[in-house]
Amino acid sequence: MASSNQSTPPTGSDVFNSAVFQRFLGKAADYIRQPTRMKQLLTDAYKKASEKNDVGTLAHEAWNTLQTLFRLVRTAVSGEYTGVPGTTIAAAVAVLLYFLSPIDLIPDFIPVVGLLDDVALLAWFSTTVKSEIDKFHEWELTRPALAIEEKAAPRTADEMFAPAPESAKNAGTETATV
Repeated sequence: MASSNQSTPPTGSDVFNSAVFQRFLGKAADYIRQPTRMKQLLTDAYKKASEKNDVGTLAHEAWNTLQTLFRLVRTAVSGEYTGVPGTTIAAAVAVLLYFLSPIDLIPDFIPVVGLLDDVALLAWFSTTVKSEIDKFHEWELTRPALAIEEKAAPRTADEMFAPAPESAKNAGTETATV
């Protein structure tokens, strides 16, 4: 009765190609079309990631990748960043929906192993879209508002998703001091 797949955690590709993940992919477009719902998804995913990061469940690299995905999705959905295909954004939203869902291939309520499929999917996805993430990082570095925003890392979801301060928006070509 037991299959050999039960002894090893699923790979990110396994998760991505699963029927469970495909349901989340189908829901992603609905979220993208509704800014309020999208903001709530990002806020909820950020809170969950923060909680898991605080207890050491998420590896440092996974935490950094999630933060990048949050920023990428937020700026792409708002139209601020246009350098990524819509299909990549839809897949990124589906990854966040999957991460947020407590019921997936390995339910999150199972201690320790409950996040294995989530982290595997995140690692695989970030590797798959690495060139897109690299372009996004480059874009972030060239934004005039970035120097002001980087003074302190956001500590709450509200800080992470707050619009840039007016001083940053009006910075133009002036150099902001850090």
